[in-house]
Amino acid sequence: MGASLSTVYVSNWQQSCAALFDCTSEGLVNNKGQIISCQGNISSTPDVWGITFKACQANCGMDMLRQSIDFSASAIPLTTWLLPWLALIAQLPFEAKGWMDVLSACLCLGSPALAVYSLALTAFNRGYISSKFSALQHVAEKNTRQEYRYMVDRVKAAAFILKEVQQCPMRANQRTGELANLIVLNDPDRQNFWKVARKDLTNTRRGFTYSFGAQVFLAFVTYLISFIAAVHDSLGSPDVGLQFASSTVWSWMFPVVFGYIRVGSQYKAGSIQEALVDNPSDPERARDDSGETPFAYQSGLRPNADWYSPLQPGGAESPTDSPTTINGQELPAHGSNQSHLDIPLTPLPLRVPPSIASDRNEDHSLKTGSLDRKLPPPTWWSFDVRGDERREGPIFNYARVFTWFAFTGHIERGLETALESFRARAAIPSTTKEAADRCGFHPYQDLVAFTAWSDLPHVAIRGMCMAAIVALLLQWGTTGAAIFVAYNTPPVGIGCRSGSYLIYGIAATVSWLLLVFSNVVSHALMQRLERDPSRQPGILGGLAVTTRLMGKAIAISNAGWLIASTVLEDIGFFQTCWCQTSAFQFGQNGWATVFKGSSDLRDVAGGIWIGGFIWSAAVCVITAAIFAYGPH
Repeated sequence: MGASLSTVYVSNWQQSCAALFDCTSEGLVNNKGQIISCQGNISSTPDVWGITFKACQANCGMDMLRQSIDFSASAIPLTTWLLPWLALIAQLPFEAKGWMDVLSACLCLGSPALAVYSLALTAFNRGYISSKFSALQHVAEKNTRQEYRYMVDRVKAAAFILKEVQQCPMRANQRTGELANLIVLNDPDRQNFWKVARKDLTNTRRGFTYSFGAQVFLAFVTYLISFIAAVHDSLGSPDVGLQFASSTVWSWMFPVVFGYIRVGSQYKAGSIQEALVDNPSDPERARDDSGETPFAYQSGLRPNADWYSPLQPGGAESPTDSPTTINGQELPAHGSNQSHLDIPLTPLPLRVPPSIASDRNEDHSLKTGSLDRKLPPPTWWSFDVRGDERREGPIFNYARVFTWFAFTGHIERGLETALESFRARAAIPSTTKEAADRCGFHPYQDLVAFTAWSDLPHVAIRGMCMAAIVALLLQWGTTGAAIFVAYNTPPVGIGCRSGSYLIYGIAATVSWLLLVFSNVVSHALMQRLERDPSRQPGILGGLAVTTRLMGKAIAISNAGWLIASTVLEDIGFFQTCWCQTSAFQFGQNGWATVFKGSSDLRDVAGGIWIGGFIWSAAVCVITAAIFAYGPH
């Protein structure tokens, strides 16, 4: 209903509305919303708490009485309750490059469950790597002879790299035999790669900084001082209590920003690409006398989601377009019984034009003819059906859980098989075939990126379930506490404030579920397309794309809703009959508290508010402890 010419704008809607009533007025109610009468005046009748929705609309409706928005008066609550949280947005995980950083922020704000789910998966995956690779390191150190000890550095570096590359789509590549060569060949170039890659990822790892500590500390102190001052001076005020509730909705940010620092991520987009493939394995030999750039880049670990035509049994894609030589030796013809080649490796296998070697947008891999010919991305109505799995950034780790375990599994099995062969005193390999044999691979082989459901390790499913529990714990531990405080503040019921928090929590959860479901559908589709790229995405492609777009649209809208509802509450926009009477739940049967102030509400609501904040604080501490002392 719009404002009429007779609308009166007041500085305090509650007090102005209460002044319009006396004991002769209709619609007076007690603290349970029951009609009550009074004698003399309202102030001398303690049982009179408020007015019915009908009485409120008749006397204090928006066409008669409206609270004016005083931004100078609103500056204090906005500064106290909102700005500290907005400042912490800068510490949320981005590292996605360009406008994708904005999308990352919107997904975090709009769906804390998604941010916590991705963070928890990252932490649990790090724990898995620590456990598996500590056993491999023990074998390399204790159960192998001295000449194999170079594998100790490989295992340590591999473990560190696998932990740090979770924010990037990773592929294990054995199409040209490079993964096995990278794992077991004992030449200077590959040994240098492991050392340099680990050092580069260490240098670009996001860790604790004094600026981060100062920002979080100041935000926390501002919030704490405001809380203590409000409790001391204004406990019982409905406005202060509901501002507490509003701030509780944002409290998930503390464990999330702490968790990403504790668990660790790369602090800038592209750092994984630079560490793994943009730096030559031997910088001193990056150029020869002719000015050409030797192709000294490894391709066994690919930090991209590119996909390729499946190899045929002979090691090529088709009889007509397959390469005929590698390193000057002839490949077997298509259909030949010779499936493996014993090709001595040169330290720097191939040469490519400098323009290709220097282009960071190219995949710096062993480009042996059409073996590495990229296929166009699979799309449904121009949308890539691979979804967020292909996007760089910590917030998208939720979409890489399946492919990361596939990538990790190939490297883990290669190292484990190689160490077992060395325990049996096998010779250190010097050729592609020997390296593949040590690792249990074929010399030229497609390694699955999209694992079949039956082949997924149980630890992956268990990690997803545990991460989902942590996500729901923090999402509803903080949002639920805010709903509890707002709902139980008289008049009890779902009103504009508690309803806003409820909408936010439900939307955040639905967005997370839609995005996780989209990832599952996308993985099921890519399992088929990886075997047969000529297939059409079909219904699965449409389902994966539409659920992903819906999930992101809900998260973006929800992020805007969180900020907007907080601002509207602090400037007094909710001071209306519809909001104050919890009409969202009770409709015409609702009632508003207009005759009671801070001292009257202290005994009724004070314990509820303090209990709600203790609840949210406990949830934040438990979640932070999981990230601080959990398996990573």
